[in-house]
Amino acid sequence: MPIYDSRKLGRCNEMPITKGHGNPTWTREETILALDLLYLHGKPVDRKHQDVSQLSEFLRRVDIHPAQSRTEKFRNPDGVALKLQNLFSAVEPGRGLTYSKTDLEIVTAFPNSRKSELAEIARLLRSSLLTHELVEEHVDEEEVFIEGRWLTSRHRYRDIRLRKRLLQSLPKLCCEICDFSPPSLSRSIQESFFEAHHTIPISAAEGSVATKVLDMALLCASCHRFIHRLIAEEKRWVTPAEARDYLTGKRNDKLEDRS
Repeated sequence: MPIYDSRKLGRCNEMPITKGHGNPTWTREETILALDLLYLHGKPVDRKHQDVSQLSEFLRRVDIHPAQSRTEKFRNPDGVALKLQNLFSAVEPGRGLTYSKTDLEIVTAFPNSRKSELAEIARLLRSSLLTHELVEEHVDEEEVFIEGRWLTSRHRYRDIRLRKRLLQSLPKLCCEICDFSPPSLSRSIQESFFEAHHTIPISAAEGSVATKVLDMALLCASCHRFIHRLIAEEKRWVTPAEARDYLTGKRNDKLEDRS
């Protein structure tokens, strides 16, 4: 039995087609977000649909592809709508439209029977991608009081290669605060959920001494943002173990609405 009723689609050749020449190929992460949208509606929706516009805006906003690799039509609503049609063809072969190898891999890994699981993965991906974007956007604004002095978030930006080294050192990926572990996906997608967090204060690591992988903790994107907010609110250094206690309710006496 077909997953979707193609009779509801109308004439496919009426859909505007984006000229994506020069734009980067869709990544697995982008394809997952598009398939989640397809499953949400049960059929492709056109470029004028609000959800298509929102996904287009999201993909254009987040830092998946370098700005220099994009054209002005990068992931525009036409392109997102076309990707939904491509994915639908991977779900329903024989429609006559083409689809990529990545489209088929994602559809095979996440058939309609796993759409709920896919929706959760898509939610975590959005959170992870937005965390990257928000940290960069507010790099000059957020300040943290640590050990008697103010440090801007720029000072928290240390060697980004540490994240890669930390990930390479871990055979299994798991958040050290909430215990989140991604489902059975490709390693690159699993890694996209995580950030490397420094376990010692910046002032203790400043100077000529290089930060070691042993001084890093692996956190999911949500917990990484959570612990930095705790540090900002408490005006002191908060360890992953303390953040875990806050999250589980073992320590909430100092948390209050400061808005």
